[in-house]
Order: sequence, then structure tokens, then C-alpha cells
Amino acid sequence: MEHPGQSKFIGFVGLHTPKENMPFSPCVEVGWRLAKPYWGMGYATEAAKASLRYAFTHLGLEEVVSFTTAHNIRSQAVMKKIGMSYACNFKHPDLEPSHPLCDHVLYKINRGQWERHSL
Repeated sequence: MEHPGQSKFIGFVGLHTPKENMPFSPCVEVGWRLAKPYWGMGYATEAAKASLRYAFTHLGLEEVVSFTTAHNIRSQAVMKKIGMSYACNFKHPDLEPSHPLCDHVLYKINRGQWERHSL
């Protein structure tokens, strides 16, 4: 992503296929990573909505997931804003169980939910 009206790179938002070792794989994830000065400005929400639109209308996907650490309340707020629902907590398989970021949450949205949410 670039900052609107500038050519300044501020992060990325898009679709990704997570590793097969994730407890909910196979799946397609919508995710985002923005530079901290651009948090809370609506950029992640706007771009994630566009990513979902692409996933459901162009790729024909039936479901999209998103996940983050259990403590990342900001990303969970974006997930809710784009119409996703909490699915479960899980331990990230690439992190040691004692790692402070091991606990994660999974959110999901299916095509029907997206269609109702985007009206």
C-alpha cells in the first residue's frame, strides 16, 4: 500500500495462503501489516474490504479467514469491521507454547456473510 496522494509505502494488505501446518488449513487469509504511524486511519479496513471483494467476486472463494495474536485487539477490531466473526483460539504451530505470542485467535467470513455485510 502507498499513502494516498503520495508514493510513500506504508505497508501491505492482501490475500495469502497460510502454511499447511495451521490447524484450519487449507484456507485463504486476508491480512495486513501497516507502519505504526498509519494505524487507526481506516487504511487496513478499506483495503481488507477490497481484498474480500476480490476473493469472493473474482476468485470465487467460499470462505476467507484472518488470524492474529490474542492480544492484538486492533487487528481483531478490523476483522469485526469487515464482517468477520470469531471462530476459535489456537496455539500458533510455529511458536513455542511458552512464547508470549503463541496464543492466537481465528476469525472467518463466508461468501453469504460477506454479501449481507457489504450491502
